[in-house]
Amino acid sequence: MTSLDELIAQIPLRHNLISYMMFTGALVGFVFAILIWVRTPGRNRALHYYSLLMLCLAFLILDTFLCYTGWMKYTLHWNDSTEPLTLLLAPLLYLSIRFLILRKPLPFWILALHFLPALLYALSQTSYYLEPLSVKYNAYIGAYFSELPFANVPEGTEYAYQRVKEFQRWFLLLGFAFYGLLSIRLWHTHRGAFGNPAKNVRFSKYRFVLFILIAFVATLSILFFVYINYEDDGGDHYINLFISAIIWVSAIAFLSESRFFQHAWLIDKYETSSKGHKQVHLEEVRDLVARESFFCSHNPSLKKLGEALGTHPNTISRLINQHTDGNFNDFVNGFRIRLAIERLRSDTYQNWTIEGVGQSVGFRSKSSFYQAFKKQTGMSPAAYLKSGQDTA
Repeated sequence: MTSLDELIAQIPLRHNLISYMMFTGALVGFVFAILIWVRTPGRNRALHYYSLLMLCLAFLILDTFLCYTGWMKYTLHWNDSTEPLTLLLAPLLYLSIRFLILRKPLPFWILALHFLPALLYALSQTSYYLEPLSVKYNAYIGAYFSELPFANVPEGTEYAYQRVKEFQRWFLLLGFAFYGLLSIRLWHTHRGAFGNPAKNVRFSKYRFVLFILIAFVATLSILFFVYINYEDDGGDHYINLFISAIIWVSAIAFLSESRFFQHAWLIDKYETSSKGHKQVHLEEVRDLVARESFFCSHNPSLKKLGEALGTHPNTISRLINQHTDGNFNDFVNGFRIRLAIERLRSDTYQNWTIEGVGQSVGFRSKSSFYQAFKKQTGMSPAAYLKSGQDTA
């Protein structure tokens, strides 16, 4: 009779492009998760949950990498130990969106409900975690190397945990569908808060939320496709290749954004200093800033805006940073550039110089006007007029 050690030794090792891509995805995931966590202030729950998501994904990819390549035979005791993490993915994605949009804390018991399914699943698999190595060997080769002989297991071995384990993938699908709908509903309800004239920021809060929503839908689709076409864990490497791609795209997008290395990125940088002051809505700010008497003046300021709205300037600054693609200056310049384009195309201002039009809408100099114009439209005033584009 072949001993268990001999059976384990027969498990082949394989390395190919798929395995290399998964390993790279796991490595990038670990580094990226740590980097986000280190760079994120304690109050930014959205990015903290996102870093936890990246960490879970990295562990899942690493687990699949070990299984796919055969290296799992050296860590067989840990086979299927990361399964509960799969049930954390959808809640963590949702919480990232939720805290980024609303910025309001949740009671502990509500947060606990989001993580309860993963905990309950882990508890249901406790007996499997305590099973002898022969049982875990059989579970592993059954999914990845079914042509290899199975090991003898102790008499009386019960597989009660298997009844729950068989539904794990469907729990995962259900979770992604449920939290995906919650996230889309949340985004749809608050989508008006994302509007802003500024267009200079490549990776804004709005685009970040859209990226997560697209990831939700795409992940649900790839999960459903693989689960329909593969039994057990046979197609998990395809899922993990897709997850690796998400990690790579996330890392490139985050790190290519220069503001990532500043604590002002996607955070409430005035969270503490504006406490106790009247809360205002973005539309109130927009209505006041949109008045020509305000944005066309040469010295519009947060202080003046705060006095007009009866609130602290930091409250307004936080609101603009939180719900738009730029800061207060970008917000004001958006209205200035719109009016400048109207005047440049108007017969009334036909004899005005471009510099004169810029000064008429509030810019102190030609260089500041050109710089703001290019930041908002991507081209100089003269080039914009020649392009024949509609008013921004």
